[in-house]
Amino acid sequence: MGKASSAKKVARAARAGGTRRPGQRRHLGFPLLIAGIVITGTLLIVFARDTREVNAAPQSQANGEEADHWHAALGIYQCDGFIFDGTTDGGAFLTDLLDDPLGIHTHQDGVIHIHPFTDAAGGRNARMRIFFDDVGVQVSNSKVEFPDGTVWDEDETTCTVDGEEVPGQIVLARWNNAQDAADGQRPSEIFTEDFGDVRFRNDREYFTLAFLPEGDIDTVPVRPDVIEDLSNLDDVLEAPGASTTTVPEDEGDGSTTTTTAGDGATTTTTAG
Repeated sequence: MGKASSAKKVARAARAGGTRRPGQRRHLGFPLLIAGIVITGTLLIVFARDTREVNAAPQSQANGEEADHWHAALGIYQCDGFIFDGTTDGGAFLTDLLDDPLGIHTHQDGVIHIHPFTDAAGGRNARMRIFFDDVGVQVSNSKVEFPDGTVWDEDETTCTVDGEEVPGQIVLARWNNAQDAADGQRPSEIFTEDFGDVRFRNDREYFTLAFLPEGDIDTVPVRPDVIEDLSNLDDVLEAPGASTTTVPEDEGDGSTTTTTAGDGATTTTTAG
């Protein structure tokens, strides 16, 4: 009797648990509800992200009256001096080679002019690679090739220090405000790779792209006259003020990791 009673209990439990008889319809309401919630949530996330990117600064001309027109000064430094700096010794500034297809270019004045024509070059898409492409600079993590044939190769190019040839390293330093750079403050960020992915975040910021002796990346030089260059632009009626608005760093895409040093400077590298 004990075994029979137990068998009956198991059978009742099975029926109570939803054992489906042949021909009985499965109730799909709850699974469909869950699927609908997941799909709706995903669509809302995608919509919110697209809206954020479209409205992010610098806004492109696709947004009409809300379009931004920014400028960033640039210096290029090799070992012990600036090149492509508009001087007799350094040579002429970099110039447009692609006729500015996306709205991030230069007027051969040592300044990057940033007024994106489309959203593909605006907001979070406004990155250094667009400028590099426009002026014909080929950049990788360990090598930079300039239009005149100048090459920085971390495996081959060296700097002379105290009469000895020492290995060098390519870095890109960014200051939120060119005035801070001119005043001798340390960079806001120092990048050691993925240079083309570096975003333009502010109006009137400053960059130095440099090839320096290894170990000297904490002393990235600033090109002279950057404030004068930014204050004598030929494509605006009046040069903008020195105040800036900082664009937040990338979030959630895993693209960069920023380490803040005790003096406020940061070094940014790409994650795995």
